[in-house]
Amino acid sequence: MSTGPKPGRKATFTAHDAVDAAIAEGIDRFTLSAVAERLGVVTAAIYRIFPSREDLAIACLDRAGSTIKTPEPDLHWRDSLRLWANECWRLCEEYPGLNRAVFAHPAATTRIESVVARYGENLVSQGKTVRQSMFALDFLGDTVFASHLGVEALRTIHENGKTGLDLMRDAVVSEDALFQPEESWAGRTIMDTKVEFILLGLEQHWPEF
Repeated sequence: MSTGPKPGRKATFTAHDAVDAAIAEGIDRFTLSAVAERLGVVTAAIYRIFPSREDLAIACLDRAGSTIKTPEPDLHWRDSLRLWANECWRLCEEYPGLNRAVFAHPAATTRIESVVARYGENLVSQGKTVRQSMFALDFLGDTVFASHLGVEALRTIHENGKTGLDLMRDAVVSEDALFQPEESWAGRTIMDTKVEFILLGLEQHWPEF
């Protein structure tokens, strides 16, 4: 007598598997039907674990947020903010679509409240106010996510086989044009420069959120 799966038996999966599938599809663009197809199940099976797409999207944000490194208590505030910027960039690189999802979900930062608190504690211990800490973390986070969106556009390969950077180069008609696209634009060089510029500014004046 056969002991294998019965004909038509649905594949089993976990919430972890569903999150993996959604991340693979892209946190900003996945559909429940696409997730179900990746898992080899019907869409209705996803609803038994995640009542809505929003619930699965939040689970994806939670997964990404759980990997964020936090500063040691004695880390200098500049290095703490550099770490924050580095982690925001890493999340964008490792979790496709997260940059757009963060802007699309106004409450996204509430999913990493404990992480933000650790950074805040580090900054407050060095004389910054809670609201100053909020400003710096928000400003840097927005800068990194927005910068990554631009880099992503330059990396994208279009139907003609050219990248966004190639198309930008093609659009430059004069050697005297202010913007002369360089290969480094498709990396994090400019973002790092922006971060250092912000840190330099904070040494002179630190606004509150």
